[in-house]
Amino acid sequence: MDCLEFRRETGADPRHLSPAAIAHRDACAACAESLRRNLALDEKILAALRVPVPDAMRSGATAAAPGSGQSNGRRGGAAGGVVGFPRIEPRRWMALAASIVGGVVIGSLLWLGGPRASLAEDVARHMSHEPEAMVATSQEADPAEVAAVLARAGVHLGQGVGTVSYAHTCPFRGEKVPHLVVQTAAGPMTVMVLRDEKVTAPMDFDEDGYSGTIVPAGPGSIAVIGHAPTADLEQVARLVRYAIQWE
Repeated sequence: MDCLEFRRETGADPRHLSPAAIAHRDACAACAESLRRNLALDEKILAALRVPVPDAMRSGATAAAPGSGQSNGRRGGAAGGVVGFPRIEPRRWMALAASIVGGVVIGSLLWLGGPRASLAEDVARHMSHEPEAMVATSQEADPAEVAAVLARAGVHLGQGVGTVSYAHTCPFRGEKVPHLVVQTAAGPMTVMVLRDEKVTAPMDFDEDGYSGTIVPAGPGSIAVIGHAPTADLEQVARLVRYAIQWE
């Protein structure tokens, strides 16, 4: 089982792993951490659904006496509800409110967790499209081509990032983004300039054999990806962040 198969299986049911998934979890630290995050999200969802119901509401209100105007009939007024509609008992209102609150909380948790994982996964997945670019080399890409690739995205590159050995414009999430490879002391690293992908804080990830970080920059973000493991991601991201100039 590879990392992608593991993520698919645990994404569907993180609490019941097949023998192959267990073996992969024990052998892959990145996937074990991904499973831990999935289980933590599950716990948050379960906690959101545990809405306490007062005993009086759980057992139901005392039945109204005949002729008191508290029946479930179609009467008007505060006791009978809106004319033409049956009266809803308080415990049913409580159940409805609890389900709405639970749904809102779950939706919020999924919204907060989903985009973070999805962007990292999409960046790592993009690496498989051009694996030949991630090679150690002293050959520098044509500076004019590098400038042209960046200019199409409304940016240009200052000094300090080192040798750029590859530059190409790539499709990513419906946009055209610059894809660079920068040669560093820790080996080649990919840099993707994501003008339309805004993040509020650095996002580190380990996906499909790559380590990466996505940092806020300009109106969007910059992704730096290297072969896992690497210790220079933050340094390279900092250099690129200051070297990229947005128009």
